[in-house]
Amino acid sequence: MENIKIEHIRNKKDLITLAEEYAKYYQNSVLKEKWTASTALKMFEYFYNLKQDLIFVAYDKEKPIGIIMTNLKPWWDGMHLEDGELFVLPEYRKRGIAKELLKILFQYTMEFYNATTLEAHTYKDKNDFPYCWYKKIGFETIEDWKIISGNIPQIIKNLK
Repeated sequence: MENIKIEHIRNKKDLITLAEEYAKYYQNSVLKEKWTASTALKMFEYFYNLKQDLIFVAYDKEKPIGIIMTNLKPWWDGMHLEDGELFVLPEYRKRGIAKELLKILFQYTMEFYNATTLEAHTYKDKNDFPYCWYKKIGFETIEDWKIISGNIPQIIKNLK
């Protein structure tokens, strides 16, 4: 990681580069999500507008190559990091960048917000990645929790 620096986002324009790469990657993943550069940028801007200081970017000189962004939510046992995204460009993976992004986010949020927990959802591909990576670094699966998703117009019909 000799030329790689991780810091708060330098420029909002860096979100454009990262959103384009994010969309490219997830268009070809095991997920059935249909990201475009435009929809990914809207999601990235959501975090930017929400809590800019909770966005950290990995830079290779001037090029943004990875990002972690999240939100804070007060909970019964302290502040929880919620609803986050962690993404590193595929050609920069396996260099410890994701670990460093997490470490910097955790150190910052513990110091300035007394954060205690990160809750997130993930997926796994045919090699169990990235789920196995999260398990390896200490995340646990909460068996009694379920992620739910619903089509709002259909649910409204069902509520009648």
